[in-house]
Amino acid sequence: MTNTNYDLRTRALHWTTALMVIFLWGGAHVIDWFPKGPLRVDARSVHIVVGGLLVALTAYRVYWRLTRGQKIPHAGSLAERTASVTHVALYVLIGCTLILGMANAWVRGDSLFGLVKIPYFGSYDAASRHALSEWIVGRHELGANLILILAAGHAVVGLFHHFVLRDDVLRRMVPQGRARSD
Repeated sequence: MTNTNYDLRTRALHWTTALMVIFLWGGAHVIDWFPKGPLRVDARSVHIVVGGLLVALTAYRVYWRLTRGQKIPHAGSLAERTASVTHVALYVLIGCTLILGMANAWVRGDSLFGLVKIPYFGSYDAASRHALSEWIVGRHELGANLILILAAGHAVVGLFHHFVLRDDVLRRMVPQGRARSD
């Protein structure tokens, strides 16, 4: 009998990614609540560090998915092809958004917790550096919002499968301990 659940590591990577994306999106919206100075630097530093961790997690997740993760047989229906395109779109959006975030940290020459200074990228004057940073931030925010919209749609479809179609699509990814094939 073929196991219809993803392996434990695939599920853990999926849910850790989801939580980190939500944390980063929410955190980005509160950074400016902090007064300018060390508290805002720390808030931005947390965002940068967690973003860096998500870079590593996403790279590992892609590696795991391509090389070792549990493969579940699919019939190739339109719904399954749409799900595959959605997953690829999420990976691409996450990758692009993370790259934009790293680029912005370099353009700004951010400080990490007041301990480490990220070197400035290029030799721009202050006005040009600010304009470039604003341009990058706009695309970074757009990417983050698109990730949340696409992920919300992904979640709604999973819930639809569970509560309306009453199939096992959602159960394949729900954290439920060790699957039999782990």
